[in-house]
Amino acid sequence: MHPVMTRLNQDHLRLASLLDLLAALLDRFHACEEPDYELISEMLEYLESYSDTIHHPTEDLIYRRAMDKGLQNRDVFEVLMRQHGVLNQLNKRFRRSLEGIVNEEVLRRDEVETQGRELVNTLREHQALEDAEAFPIALERLAEADWDAVDALAPRADDPVFGTPDPQRFRALFQHLKQQA
Repeated sequence: MHPVMTRLNQDHLRLASLLDLLAALLDRFHACEEPDYELISEMLEYLESYSDTIHHPTEDLIYRRAMDKGLQNRDVFEVLMRQHGVLNQLNKRFRRSLEGIVNEEVLRRDEVETQGRELVNTLREHQALEDAEAFPIALERLAEADWDAVDALAPRADDPVFGTPDPQRFRALFQHLKQQA
């Protein structure tokens, strides 16, 4: 498997664990307990700073390459690329709402929770579609030269949580992951 796909698969595994954590924090929120807002905020920042700027653009390069080659299931690739923008907007909306709660704005808890659950569920469904359909098609049909071309164009940055750590920026997230290890 090409290193680009290895990295994307690894990103998906890490994201799945973060989504489980976010869902658990939303369960606390639903039970009228105060979740760790700093931890949630850092997870959302991570999604924006890594997934939306490195991970998803890399996937988009793969999907465009697959469509340019006339591969089957063009509609799957198009849906996934559109969802990348939708996911970014869901993240931003939920993040604004959480910041509002922290700043003591009057917001309905059920609406904020719904925003968080929508983000988690949409990300899970999106990832499942990539893993079940898009990635297998790309792996089967793209040649080594295609993967090399994607790799050459893909944005580069270390993963600030799971790669080269940024413990100042993601302090609460690091602390949580350290406790889990």
